[in-house]
Amino acid sequence: VILFQTDVVVNSIGVDLQLGVGPLCRALLQKAGPELQLEFDQEKQKQAAGNGTVFHTSGYNLLCKTVLHAVVPLWDGGSGEALKILKDIINFCLHKTEELALNSITFPAIGTGGFAFPKSTVAKLMFDTVFKFSSHHSPKTLREVHFLLYPKDAGNIQVFLLAVKSSPKLKQDYCKMGFFLLLFFLAAFIGPVVSYSPGVHEMKIGSITLQLINGDITKEDTDVIVNIASPAFKDNSGISLNIIIICVSFVFCRPAWQLQRGFITTEGGNLLCKKIIHLIHSLNIKKQVTQVLQECELQMYTSVAFPAIGTGKARQSPAKVADNMLDAIIEFARQKAVLCLKIIRIVIFETKMNSEFYESMKKRQELHAHDSDRDESKLTCKLAELPAEWEDMKDKQVLVVNLLPTSQEYQDVEKEFQKTCPNFTIEKIERVQNPSLWQTYQIKKGDLDKKNKGWMNERLLFHGTAAASLSLINYRGFDRGFAGKNAAMIGNGTYFAVRASYSAQDTYSRPDSSDRKHMYLARVLTGQYCAGRAGLVTAPAKNTADTADRYDSVVDNVNSPNVFVIFSDIQAYPQHLITFRK
Repeated sequence: VILFQTDVVVNSIGVDLQLGVGPLCRALLQKAGPELQLEFDQEKQKQAAGNGTVFHTSGYNLLCKTVLHAVVPLWDGGSGEALKILKDIINFCLHKTEELALNSITFPAIGTGGFAFPKSTVAKLMFDTVFKFSSHHSPKTLREVHFLLYPKDAGNIQVFLLAVKSSPKLKQDYCKMGFFLLLFFLAAFIGPVVSYSPGVHEMKIGSITLQLINGDITKEDTDVIVNIASPAFKDNSGISLNIIIICVSFVFCRPAWQLQRGFITTEGGNLLCKKIIHLIHSLNIKKQVTQVLQECELQMYTSVAFPAIGTGKARQSPAKVADNMLDAIIEFARQKAVLCLKIIRIVIFETKMNSEFYESMKKRQELHAHDSDRDESKLTCKLAELPAEWEDMKDKQVLVVNLLPTSQEYQDVEKEFQKTCPNFTIEKIERVQNPSLWQTYQIKKGDLDKKNKGWMNERLLFHGTAAASLSLINYRGFDRGFAGKNAAMIGNGTYFAVRASYSAQDTYSRPDSSDRKHMYLARVLTGQYCAGRAGLVTAPAKNTADTADRYDSVVDNVNSPNVFVIFSDIQAYPQHLITFRK
């Protein structure tokens, strides 16, 4: 988000009003500079702060005009005001952007980090709130709302995709309302450099393909080619003269406003291109490249070819020129959704310079490698297949299917249950079909399978619950926000039992008014585990020197676990619901 151009950026802070605590907040503060901290300190003296308060500062060195710092509450399991407060924050930020007469605002997946809001809940809330704001208020200036997601957060990326894909009405309404909503994924924003042959290289920068080739620019068939000319637009040597000779329709009388901007545009004449943009020689290469790219987008051209600007008579360092040109291209691609320009080609006349440009491309790839994991980015495009035995969802978000006692699926679940509960009577077994939960669960499973190769990462475990929680679990999965409702002896997470008899205790599967009890046989990603203890809110680190590398779950007994506790909502899927009685 620090490299993303937008009018307003939304930043999450806690009730302690400390900037620089979370990774996003810390990155914003470092990029913006100390002035942002000073202004924030002044602003927080002006008003009392609590959950839902939003502070307003300038963007300073960020590529935005304004930062809105929102005090986000901790997730309360849906039992309190947290969800309403988050909705009010989103609404306030939208209204504030409109009040400031600004055009665009960028939200992170607000609340899904340290504030522990469920990702699927936040995705739905953000889409719904933005849609209702647009429908009910008819904004006059606000035109773009960006949801910017961390590229390695596959879970968030998946649930935001599914929020749109699972709702045809949502997609239609967003198209109708004339309110430009963009969902950005920065994974692989800058892709790898691919070499097709000596001197021919290519890389993706957002929606743009950058190509580097050796050759004669006058032979290029792009919509536009770029020519460097003297201030009087007269030149007597080099490629510029070749272009003027070949382009017989070159016209020197051009509008004054074009000359003031530092370039003129002519027809392609006998060249293969449609237009030629003639740049007045300048030492500010980055600015010149930016001007050309903006003009191409404005005129709806799809491709442009540049020479190695400044490496001829200007005798600028090829390495410096390469860096300036690539910086301009990257910043242009990040400014907004580039709708027209798709191919930018740099044509090197002197082949020995090719290596300088190639090294600059490789350097950009490496600088942005931490923002992109290609294996994980593929997950944003490919949804996990739904189980073959699932019935047609019939446009429903969740479908609960009653299994026939004669089916193999029913009998497999029954067998697992009766291993330790032979004296209980099963009334029915239902399959829970929730595509959104299934997809996010499969994403997490893929992550663990990659991290813990050769490890038993998935288990079938039991979870007893009260009848009042069934609908909530079927729709939203197992919510760790309810930890401690029955017991929290080895951590404040979601508890699962190895044996059905454990979950069949009335403490966990409380009988309803008809003496029916309820238990899930769930798929659970237990991964690598360690002993738990009271008070844990996340699995412990494996090594104190690397707190990011954590266990995936905790247990009551490492040598012979009876109970597993997970701390991530997407690590379990409620596959089968068993209704039974004593």
